Amino acid sequence: MKTLIIGGGLSGLALAEMLETNGQDYLLLEARERFGGRIMTEQLGDARFDLGPAWFWPGQSRIAKLISRLGLKKFDQFASGDLIFEDESGSVKRGYGFASMQGSWRLDGGLSALTQALAEKLPPERKRLNSPVEKVEMADGIGRVTLADGNRFE
Repeated sequence: MKTLIIGGGLSGLALAEMLETNGQDYLLLEARERFGGRIMTEQLGDARFDLGPAWFWPGQSRIAKLISRLGLKKFDQFASGDLIFEDESGSVKRGYGFASMQGSWRLDGGLSALTQALAEKLPPERKRLNSPVEKVEMADGIGRVTLADGNRFE
């Protein structure tokens, strides 16, 4: 039996990597041109900015184990000093501090380093980008998926 995974965010990638490790048949479909889902890190020069989730916490043991297993490096979230940002009206705000994130961890390279590491572990023939799913059907115990380009999978 083949497993069809719709969505190449963290959950879809982690499931695909587990199936790959266990020698099971699967195909991972992602609608976008990149893997990662809501996890996205932009790079500007040497700086990286997480535009989706950015932190994880000591109590999240599964993600910590995954990060360790993939050989990625975590670091403590900077938690002192003033936070400076520009609000939606263009006013610069200062002085809100970082206390709410104290004790959290960040990932070297941004959180997308995690999704990239998972995607790199998967063989090219098991993953497809730019594959938006338009229709999912179940008939006679068989699941059928139709992509926007007309391709179908059972």
